[in-house]
Amino acid sequence: MPDCILTMKSRTQAESARRIAGEMRIGADVVSVDPSVTRYGCAFGLRIPCGAGEKLKSALTRRGVTYGELIGGRG
Repeated sequence: MPDCILTMKSRTQAESARRIAGEMRIGADVVSVDPSVTRYGCAFGLRIPCGAGEKLKSALTRRGVTYGELIGGRG
């Protein structure tokens, strides 16, 4: 399954999201993201399997962890 990046504005948010992903048994790694690649200039992201993106986004919303866009995995 291809990987996607869920963008975050800070490393702290990305680490919180990684911890939540781990609780959900979703493999995730914090990565640096080139700010020019996103619409909002996010500098960090969470690399996850693309199929887990929507499930993780729902969990992050419930837990109050903000995130940006889900990029990658197209095609």
